[in-house]
Amino acid sequence: MQLKVKRLTETAVLPVRAHQSDAGFDICADENITINAGETVTVSTGLSIAIPEGYYGRLKGRSGLTSKTALRVQEGTIDSDYRGEIKVICDVRDAMLSGDVWNDEYYLEITKGAKIAQLIIQPLPTVDVVEVDELDDTDRGDGGFGSTGV
Repeated sequence: MQLKVKRLTETAVLPVRAHQSDAGFDICADENITINAGETVTVSTGLSIAIPEGYYGRLKGRSGLTSKTALRVQEGTIDSDYRGEIKVICDVRDAMLSGDVWNDEYYLEITKGAKIAQLIIQPLPTVDVVEVDELDDTDRGDGGFGSTGV
């Protein structure tokens, strides 16, 4: 399978896997941007892609980046027929603990070329929606939102 990628700018970084067995391709920022605490931004990648028919793309956070910083990457879905620029929706938590004091003035700087997300290509299942009058009973029933513990 091939993932066709078009650079929309000269500085855009092609998606790469750090290891051949990695599920995700690293996606890099194509701009310098500062994200303030509590702010949500859309970060340009300078890339457009053609995902093969029968598949879709998932944009997710990179575990190292999101576990070591206040950056949060919002999950994104890329349909196989989308040809616009891939953009990554990011936010920074409202506050970071600095010593013993919460710092609401926290911000995070992303530099052009920085790895900010990962792209995972997955098969798209064919699913037909069928309306029914009743659903099969299960042990769980309608329990949700922490009904089995937090």
